[in-house]
Amino acid sequence: MKYSRQQHKKFIDSELESITEQYRKLIKSEAIALLYRNEVYVTQFVKVNFTQSTDVDGSKTFSGNGQLMLKFKRDRGIPRKNEYFTAVVLEGKMGLPTNWGSLSWVDLRRNHQVEFSEVHCVWQGKADERGFLLCGFHGISIEMAFFLQRNPNCVVVLGPQDPPIDYYQNLISIVELNNASLPISKILDYDEIPSAWNPKILESSDKPYQIILEELNRCDDIIIQGPPGTGKTYMMAQIVSSLLDDGKSVLVTALTNRALIELAMKPVLKQHLAEGKVMKTNISTDELSECPKLVLIDSKEISCIPGMLSLATFYNSSGWAKDAGSTPPFDYVIMDEASQALFAMIAACKKLGKKVVWIGDQNQLPPIITMKEELLVRNDYAPLANGFQTLCDNFNFSSFILTDSYRLLPRAAELTSIFYSAPLRSVANFQFEKTTLQYVNKEGGAFLVTHRMPNGEKADMASCEFVINLLKIIREEKPKAEIAILAKFRATVRMLQNTCLHVLGNMDNVLIDTVERIQGMTCDICIYFIPNTMCFMSLNKSLFNVATSRAKQYTLIVADPSIMIANCDNEVSAYLECLSLNNLHKKVPVQDENAPSAVKSVISSGNIQLTVVDKVDLSKFERKKVEINEYKNNYYLIDTNVFINCPDIITKIGEDYPIILSAKVTDELDKMKVKLDDRGKRNAERALRVLNNEVKHKIIYEFADVSLLPDDFDKRSPDNMILSVALKYKDENPIILTSDNGLQLKAKLLGITTISLRKFLKH
Repeated sequence: MKYSRQQHKKFIDSELESITEQYRKLIKSEAIALLYRNEVYVTQFVKVNFTQSTDVDGSKTFSGNGQLMLKFKRDRGIPRKNEYFTAVVLEGKMGLPTNWGSLSWVDLRRNHQVEFSEVHCVWQGKADERGFLLCGFHGISIEMAFFLQRNPNCVVVLGPQDPPIDYYQNLISIVELNNASLPISKILDYDEIPSAWNPKILESSDKPYQIILEELNRCDDIIIQGPPGTGKTYMMAQIVSSLLDDGKSVLVTALTNRALIELAMKPVLKQHLAEGKVMKTNISTDELSECPKLVLIDSKEISCIPGMLSLATFYNSSGWAKDAGSTPPFDYVIMDEASQALFAMIAACKKLGKKVVWIGDQNQLPPIITMKEELLVRNDYAPLANGFQTLCDNFNFSSFILTDSYRLLPRAAELTSIFYSAPLRSVANFQFEKTTLQYVNKEGGAFLVTHRMPNGEKADMASCEFVINLLKIIREEKPKAEIAILAKFRATVRMLQNTCLHVLGNMDNVLIDTVERIQGMTCDICIYFIPNTMCFMSLNKSLFNVATSRAKQYTLIVADPSIMIANCDNEVSAYLECLSLNNLHKKVPVQDENAPSAVKSVISSGNIQLTVVDKVDLSKFERKKVEINEYKNNYYLIDTNVFINCPDIITKIGEDYPIILSAKVTDELDKMKVKLDDRGKRNAERALRVLNNEVKHKIIYEFADVSLLPDDFDKRSPDNMILSVALKYKDENPIILTSDNGLQLKAKLLGITTISLRKFLKH
């Protein structure tokens, strides 16, 4: 097996320890200090827009949108939109900060809390008649809503959101069930057999839900990849409706309550909802307002009834999985947002359902992991963290990919296809709305807007003002458009929000947030702001894919001109190159046979046309070779990923420069002949062929010497084996040619020079 149960447990323990340690430091701080740092807010309750009445027949009727409205002092600051809190009512005079003294936040809650609920901000900053600021919140529990209505003069204190400690403890209990006969053992105790991800294509004309239902009659496990806007929720609702009609018990679990409510509100489930066949744990007032017929179920007890749908977050369903017996209680379990699940949660579905469907997208954001990167890398925990990716890479379950995007227009779909194994096709039922903005491509999709920015600043005011001025221009032309401004860093988002409030005031149809908080969102127009610092984080493949695939009309990527030479994944590089070609109105050179198929699709689609005007002597433009010290040999040590992305890389290195070939690299290339997709296999074979036939360069073949590595480095890691070869030649100024950020960082720690493939080719 790839991981022992002890390793599984140690991973979850480590993540739980990291989360609780951060939270412990926060809540043990003096509450008054948190207040002045805007991590705690003291507010006056205004109202909850929610009422309940009982009809003659005894049924309950709800009205209002379920929003909680709170009043803030202008000089104390307000929460940012979409920020999550624990809303607390404290007893008596303890609601006033002057009575807190040196009490910590945890002591306030432990000794003086009367009622509490999780909430999140949905609108901010509307001034009332007395000069206070009002903010609206969703997520308040029914119990707290009724408490506040009975006590209208309450002070409500917003503090740090509670971490999901029970969730991790549930997962630990699940991985400790070391019984080979249990269905979860087939998942948790897998042997690493990497296989090419080769899903069957599902187009909308194929009626995907029918194909999935037919497949479920033949097998117990199905994986579905759903790229942006491909109708995952709609298809899932059709599957659920059919199963309920057949009298099956169904559980749908997802990371967020929002995803569950969006499923419950699909028209195909309207009749089931009206008949009280849709149940959910922890229903909030706004959820009940949207779905008045939702049936509340106890999160502590498994609610499994034939012909009924149960909706529960990972948090609650993990508890059910922990308590379930040896026989799965549900006929079917469907996991939505599976790309957000840890591997243990992926396995937990097998403890709950006789048949399981995992729906996600491994090319969008994986779960957020808080433990130190060094610990994650040293223990090879990444597969346990990114559960859906591990499932797709190592299990030969029946698999499908949805390729028809209802959200993206043709050009946007073609660009987004760069990230996927199959080209996406736009089936959007709307047209591109013409605009006078000079930045926008006439066919919609993404456009790169370059703006000079200071280096190293996450929250540069001038750059944020530039973005907000863009927003102002867009709103003047399209005042009703739903607009999102996204960024990687919270500091950037705070500056953007403050600048927006100062320049334009509060706007309900504008969302400014981090990319991690909006996965699944759809808007009309998106601005993705990339500050000129740590660009590799903003250009992370999954994050970039999410940020650039939200908008139905167009996306503006605002970045410094240096973005074109920044370190990034091959797919992001290809995406930016396509934008650069469009933006500069260049003609495209002859296609590289090794270019990603999706890139070829963009080039040949008609958006960019090939015109041959003359022959050019390219030797006049031959780039200078990378040379760091003219008195040394400048040995090049080439990483495996470079050979995969550029199989003939050694032909681009001057013949005077020796090349060191690590035995581990040749071993990895040989394995990748069967591990990668068709393009990757061809590149691996081509790289080996080029190396085998090379006669012009001096090639030095070396084995790893892990004794040269520091004690903190994992001696079994392939990257570290390659690094140990570089250490043999440290006195000869070796240069590691790699696009792997982790290897670059470790090399930097050891004083070894690195250069990315992108920078090398542009040098």
